[in-house]
Amino acid sequence: MTYLLPMHQPWMAALFLLLACGRSPDRSDESAACGLAALAGPTALLSQFSVPDQTLASPPRQLPERLVVRLVAGPAYPAIVGRADSLWVIGIDGRLPPNVKPGFGVLIMDQSGKARGTLLYEGTPVEGAPQIGTVSVGNDTVPLIGIQLDPAKIEDPRCPFFPDTVLK
Repeated sequence: MTYLLPMHQPWMAALFLLLACGRSPDRSDESAACGLAALAGPTALLSQFSVPDQTLASPPRQLPERLVVRLVAGPAYPAIVGRADSLWVIGIDGRLPPNVKPGFGVLIMDQSGKARGTLLYEGTPVEGAPQIGTVSVGNDTVPLIGIQLDPAKIEDPRCPFFPDTVLK
């Protein structure tokens, strides 16, 4: 099964990559690596849903009150976490760019069961992944699915998807 990064406007991803890879005298190598990681990591994450025993079959019992939500190849936002019946609701605190149409979120848990954050994708959710909640984006809500894996499979440690500074 092949997964593609859902992007309704691929030229925007290319533009973001070029901007992210811009050379600055003090962090040129890091900027290039982070620009590539911003696109490669979320694409790699979707492929991990085909690995047995990583997709969350049911909502986790506990999540922190606050998480970071990152738009794929875009900015990170603080979010508030709550429950609606047995499912989770993650509410983004902030406005997405006007040209972005979110399609689904992926809650990422590490192997110890700690929630790392949520990636927000455009497009349709991964086929067969159970819904464990919703992501609230303004007046819209989109499905939330989840995965538990070693973050090193998808994330460059120099370029974290979910920086702690977003919640401060």
